[in-house]
Amino acid sequence: MTDSLRTLVDGIAGQWAVPGGAVLIVGRSGEVFSHQFGFADVAGANLVAPHHLFQVGSISKVFTSIVVLHLRRRGLVDLDQSVGSVLDWLPEPLRADGITIRRLLNHTAGLVASVDALPDEIGQVASFTGEVSPASPGSFFHYSNLGFILLGLVVRRVSGRRLVDLVRDDVFAPLGMTSSIACVTHDDYRSLARGCQPLHDDRPWAPGAALVGAPWLEVAGADGNVAATASDLGRFARMLLGRGELEGSSVLDAADFATMWTSTAPDGEDVLALPGVTPADTSHYGLGVNVERSCGRTVLSHGGGMVGYASFLLADLDDGVAVCVLTNANGDSPVAEAIARCVAAEYRSPGAVDPEALDPRWWDAGVLEHPADTVVFTSAATSITVRVEDRDGERVAMSVECDGTRSPLWRNWSGRGVTTHPSLRRFALDYEAGVWRWGPREFTRAGDPVPLPAPVDDWEPLCGHYRSYTPWFTNFRVVLRRGRPFLVAAGGVEAPSEDMELVHLEGSSFRIGADPRLPERLTFGPRVGAMVPWVDRDGCRYSRSFTD
Repeated sequence: MTDSLRTLVDGIAGQWAVPGGAVLIVGRSGEVFSHQFGFADVAGANLVAPHHLFQVGSISKVFTSIVVLHLRRRGLVDLDQSVGSVLDWLPEPLRADGITIRRLLNHTAGLVASVDALPDEIGQVASFTGEVSPASPGSFFHYSNLGFILLGLVVRRVSGRRLVDLVRDDVFAPLGMTSSIACVTHDDYRSLARGCQPLHDDRPWAPGAALVGAPWLEVAGADGNVAATASDLGRFARMLLGRGELEGSSVLDAADFATMWTSTAPDGEDVLALPGVTPADTSHYGLGVNVERSCGRTVLSHGGGMVGYASFLLADLDDGVAVCVLTNANGDSPVAEAIARCVAAEYRSPGAVDPEALDPRWWDAGVLEHPADTVVFTSAATSITVRVEDRDGERVAMSVECDGTRSPLWRNWSGRGVTTHPSLRRFALDYEAGVWRWGPREFTRAGDPVPLPAPVDDWEPLCGHYRSYTPWFTNFRVVLRRGRPFLVAAGGVEAPSEDMELVHLEGSSFRIGADPRLPERLTFGPRVGAMVPWVDRDGCRYSRSFTD
């Protein structure tokens, strides 16, 4: 079992270019499997060791929730009071009665996903001029880091202490998490594994693409502030399995622990679909933690994406087993989730997961919806040829040919195609119902009708490549597809993983996404000649890049 788990982890890490990491399985009484792999510092070729810290990103939200529940138990805060009743200086959009502490905790307050222009929490909140979802408060799950930043400010106001100090004293200390830190500063640099990210942040990652060191950031925000070793995170996971208790120490009493996982949103985080892993029946977000139901079992989960770090925590309350995964892969990849879910499935049922099936070269054999191994797809400008290169049962390996050059066509975690082909590497290839979509183009099977642009306003001056200095969401492109504008991001921790339609609202403002409940906005600056030189994304300004 131990050897098969190590082989599984190393296989996934190698296929998806994870520089290094640590995987831990724990039960209620202790650790049952531990594995470190790869490099803590790729440049220095230092191997990952048990003492290395990794930033856990949004797993920190579980810690924040516990602190808020502590303050509720002390009578300092009520879950159903508005955040504006605590922080009277908030900008007007954030003072609405429907923005309650409970809704901030379960992401149903209707706030934007993130505000990335400023590093300081008070600065981010005080400068907020964005929108709040028009959906009824509590009815719409929309993940929001801004919401947890507000919670950190609430904690400080009602307790008189910083959130990071309360996490250290009231969570780390009783759990014996002696190596963890709740506020990452420059003094901690040498203790952490070095985060990594792709060299090219403006094209989809493909196997073999170069990795470089990620920017080093100091973090103290309530949305993602903790760094931990695998062993320390394992102690936290054991507390979850103990429903608030670990080795006689109580971090949450039974009632508060039940409140945390039963006060759920109408929806929850997407669960990554993986071969050999039983999918969750339901997913709903509780207070700082995602709650899955799988074959009658309750599973708590949370991922963590930081610049240069990807992590995942999975705790099966009924089976009494938890999996912790920490890596120094960039946080815009779900690879830590993939490792955690595959390890949990393999531990539960040996032989359930075939590592080869996770290789990005393999596609489901039915993806092209036709029997031929070579198919030509055309657009108004050019054509591509998609060719099956290899078969293994119900899966196929494919290539794509364009302009006389053929390159492998790999599958990413979301089922889209990526390639290093010089004419196609800028965007992912997304297949649906006989059409490959690539940035502004749509390729249909030869002989099928070619979609025509819809008659809309002239959005051509909006198109282009935009970039900012925020490391969370560095750049995106605006393209026209059938005459409609789309935001397309190649990667980024806070960037959408799918192409987002831009829906015109008024003036130069667009909603990011077709769903009318979404609060994110893109506002373009004035036109200069035949182009727009800058654009504002929820308060973060991007300028037109000199690269296409």
